[in-house]
Amino acid sequence: MNSVWRSIYNDLKVGIGEVSSLTGVTQRQLRYWEEKGYIEPIEKDGIRKYTLGTLFRVAFIKEKLDQGYTLASAVKKSKENQVKIKLLRKLFSDPNYQIEVTNVDHEYGQVHFGKFQLIDGRQGDLTAIIDEDGTHYEFDEK
Repeated sequence: MNSVWRSIYNDLKVGIGEVSSLTGVTQRQLRYWEEKGYIEPIEKDGIRKYTLGTLFRVAFIKEKLDQGYTLASAVKKSKENQVKIKLLRKLFSDPNYQIEVTNVDHEYGQVHFGKFQLIDGRQGDLTAIIDEDGTHYEFDEK
């Protein structure tokens, strides 16, 4: 993440009332989540504020609650999701991978992972394809 995006993500502050109205989580629930250590506010001049990252976490937890998860399970899923995002960010920061959008309207694309060697010794280029058939992979043997 470059410095501008990191700055927006870390420095943008959203008030407790805005978080509540955007997510449907009451201010009382937000305070309870703070007490439990699930979210952390940034208090400024006595007004509770949250980072954009915390807003995303609250929205994710709320979505899981609406799907029937317990609060503890929703928080656990939230933490797992954060790690998955970090792992994907690390994976796709590799300069050898090329991401190509093949259809903007349908959100289709390809990820060219470059040269791979399979366990059996065969070598080729691996490409992940996201299209109307879902996600699948092609191995172009060289």
